[in-house]
Formats: sequence, structure tokens, C-alpha cells
Amino acid sequence: MAEITLEDRITGLRGWVREHDAHERAAVELLIWHDFWLRRADFTEACILQLAPGLVAIIDWDKARRFYDAAPLASSSERKILDLVIALGGREYPWLAGMGRAHARAIANAVTAALGLGEVIASG
Repeated sequence: MAEITLEDRITGLRGWVREHDAHERAAVELLIWHDFWLRRADFTEACILQLAPGLVAIIDWDKARRFYDAAPLASSSERKILDLVIALGGREYPWLAGMGRAHARAIANAVTAALGLGEVIASG
């Protein structure tokens, strides 16, 4: 069987989430942007199913959480990114589920401000 390249995996993941909810698309795009975990064979073998190049690649969020919980060696920022990716993809944030657009925008503004990337925009 032909080797699955990073590009194959990225294309396969994007194909898988194309019609999924925004939370899974966001998780996959963050995982792709970060690049680190998709290059690790231990992560991809444990958490991503892709049978051959050119096919859809599926992340098993439960397996990804177990992988993370097993404390793989990585920097603290690499681990934090993976934790967030899994939380987004696996809908591990019940406090966000069902938020309307105004509430979601306010939360996004607050997180942006907390990271020092913008100011909280007051409304009303």
C-alpha cells in the first residue's frame, strides 16, 4: 500500500469535515494549522482512520482524548493545542452548546481579549 503523506491526511480530514458542524471544522483546521500532531505517527495511528491516500481521514475524538490523557511527550503548548482541538471536535464544552450568535460573539470577543489579541467590545 502507498504511504499516506501529510498532504493526503490534510486533504482527507478536510473532506471528512466538509459537511460537519462548525465545531469539528474548526478543530480540524486548528489541528492542520498547528501541524505538530499530524506529523506524529503515534497520534495519527491511534486517532485517525485513513485506509489509503486519496481517501477521507476520520478522527475518532474518543480515541484522541484517551491519547491525550495518556500524556504523550510534547511541549506544554503542543499539549494545550491538542486538548483544545479535542474539546472542540468532540463537543466537550457543554456550556457553549446551543449558544445564539450574540452570545457566541461575546464569548469569542472575551477569549480574544483574554489572550491579549483584542479588546472586549461592550454592547448596548
